[in-house]
Amino acid sequence: MTDCQHCHKPTKQADNPLCQHCREDYWQLIHQLGHTQLPALRSIMLRQAHIGTPAHTPNKGNAPLPIDTRAQDLIEESEAWLAEQAGKIRTQYGNLPWSKAWQRIIANKHTILTMSTAADDYAALEHITRRNEQALTPEDERIILGTCPNCHSMLTGTPEAESVTCPDCHSEWAAPAIKAARDQRLWQVQITGTPSDAAKELKRYGLTISRNLISQWLKRGKLHATPTEHKRQYAFNLGELAALLDCHR
Repeated sequence: MTDCQHCHKPTKQADNPLCQHCREDYWQLIHQLGHTQLPALRSIMLRQAHIGTPAHTPNKGNAPLPIDTRAQDLIEESEAWLAEQAGKIRTQYGNLPWSKAWQRIIANKHTILTMSTAADDYAALEHITRRNEQALTPEDERIILGTCPNCHSMLTGTPEAESVTCPDCHSEWAAPAIKAARDQRLWQVQITGTPSDAAKELKRYGLTISRNLISQWLKRGKLHATPTEHKRQYAFNLGELAALLDCHR
């Protein structure tokens, strides 16, 4: 009996650095990287490209193709990881195009999963795939998780995200801690509007509430929002709304 080098839980397979669960998850991430994420990122990178020459341009040459540089950075990091792993199988595989390198990895499953570096490779791939997933999540499905403790940039992600990477300084943070700090700062945030406006604003932070529930709290005196000179508009404190919602659940 020994411990998995990734999750540190006991495993019966002493000759393998990863337990069965981690091996399955690691392999799923490898498959996802080449089958889904890299093709999607390449599509995003080239989405702004305009092939050909604009009609009003006298120059007969082709204009440079504008690309999404953030997607390009993610692609380069993903391809470098694939090249490194493929090169461990056979040195010349490290110089192959990413798709062929990925295919060599897929064809050598046992070798990849039993390498002495598997735990470190798995951890590196987790970081890469999380950044890729964040970039591939549509804007309307993201919520405000909080701000980066390092550079104070806004951090967004999916409601179920376990970690988040800053798009500016590239620091990685635990999402629950970022959310907790965000919820504390909500007490300093006020908006003026209708109950519907307040519900929409909270939704940006991943907090779902109906305008009817906010209206009920106002009528019952549970919510201490300040009325304004405009009909049905109040000055809401988002921290109070979030706290009431938490008690309501």
